[in-house]
Parts: sequence; C-alpha cells; structure tokens
Amino acid sequence: MKIDIAGRSDVGKKRANNEDGFAVDPEMGLFIVADGMGGHNHGEVASKMAVDTTLNSMKNFILKGQKAILGKVDPKVSERANQMASSVRLANQIIFESARTKPQYSGMGTTIDAVLIHKDRAAVAHVGDSRVYLARDGKLTQITEDHSLVEDQVRQGLLKREEADRSHLKNVLTRALGVDEVTEVDVVEVELRPGDLLIGCTDGLNKMVSDDEILKTVPLMKTPKMIADHLVDMANAAGGVDNVTVVVAQWSK
Repeated sequence: MKIDIAGRSDVGKKRANNEDGFAVDPEMGLFIVADGMGGHNHGEVASKMAVDTTLNSMKNFILKGQKAILGKVDPKVSERANQMASSVRLANQIIFESARTKPQYSGMGTTIDAVLIHKDRAAVAHVGDSRVYLARDGKLTQITEDHSLVEDQVRQGLLKREEADRSHLKNVLTRALGVDEVTEVDVVEVELRPGDLLIGCTDGLNKMVSDDEILKTVPLMKTPKMIADHLVDMANAAGGVDNVTVVVAQWSK
C-alpha cells in the first residue's frame, strides 16, 4: 500500500492572518485540516490546538498502542474510526477549557477534518464546514456534511441550493470544536480503490472554486502536491477572500 499526501495553506488575498492549520503524516496515512475562528489570532490558536492534539492522540493509538477511547464506542465503524473520533473529542475538550479559563481565548473555536487511511479504507472524523471530497473515476463526491445553518436548512427543504449560496448566513456554523464542553463528531468510512484521491479543504477553497472546477483540476496534475498547490492558486486567483488550505492524499496498492 502506498499513500502520497501533500498540503498547502495560504493566508489568501483579503486576510491579515492565517487562522487555518493542517498536518500530514504519510507514515500513519493521516491528514488533518482545521479552520479557526475567534479573531485576534484566537482562531489560529484553536486550529493549532485541534491539529496538534488530534495528531498526537492518533500517534498514541497507532504507534504506542493506547486503548482507552474518549466517549462512546460506535460499533458500526472500525477501531481506527473510533480512535479518530476519540482524538477529535479530546481536542474539543482542550480547546473548550482553554477558552473557558483564559480570557484572551474566550470565544475561540475551529472546524476539523481528520482523515486516516488504513488498509483499503479511509476513516473521516468531521466537525464544522471544512470538507473532505473523494475524487474517483471522473466524479467528485463530498463525503462530509457541512455543519452550518444554511446547509441544515437545505437538508430540511427550507432553502434551495441557489438561495443557500447567496445567503449572508452561510458562514454561521452549527457545530465547531471548543464551543461546547461536549461536541458530536461525525464519523464516515469509505472503501478505497487504487488511484482514489481524497481532498480535504477549508471553506476558503469552496467559496472561490466550484466542485466542477475542482474536478477538472484533478486529471491535469500529476501529484497530490501539484493538485493542492494549483487549487490554492485557483482560490487566490478568484479573489482569495479567506484563508485557504488544501490537502490531497492518493492511495494505491
């Protein structure tokens, strides 16, 4: 099994500070993307806490054989997927406590997408409106659901997609790390095929680049690094209104 992972983060064209964070660990088959919020650099602190805590927790599970799971074990998903969810819950606790006990960090929070490729499966732990896509056989599928007010309304049939795209409330999150003492973590598992690409991104990409444009980019680039770099460049060329982070992983036997 071969896993090639590469990522890039950029401040964009309009922001003074980059509050996104990401990490890649090809040895473990792991990547993490986070989009901080809170202003005055608080978002940067929250996203770094989320990335570092999740990464270190997964190292404890995979490399050191840790067994204890934080929160309930979901029997419908694999052990690795439960470990991912546990690691994200731990990150939530640490960010929440920091925001609660340190006035300078009050109100901070972050999204997170943590993806682990293990054997022929990918486990995704997800909170917020950053996204993970699967590119396969000329199709692009979003495998996470945005935890945002307008997306909830679309799912309930209260808003049409065109209305949601124009809504001034589309950046209002319904779930994020650090906001509540306990947060629900979505866990998704996907069976992989040779050549599959997983694309993790903050909303600085999908604000500027459509899913169709993302899909068209994939076959034009030879490596995950080239894809990640080009997608970030596309977001900035389209206006770069937000920080943008893209991580691309390719799995092959």
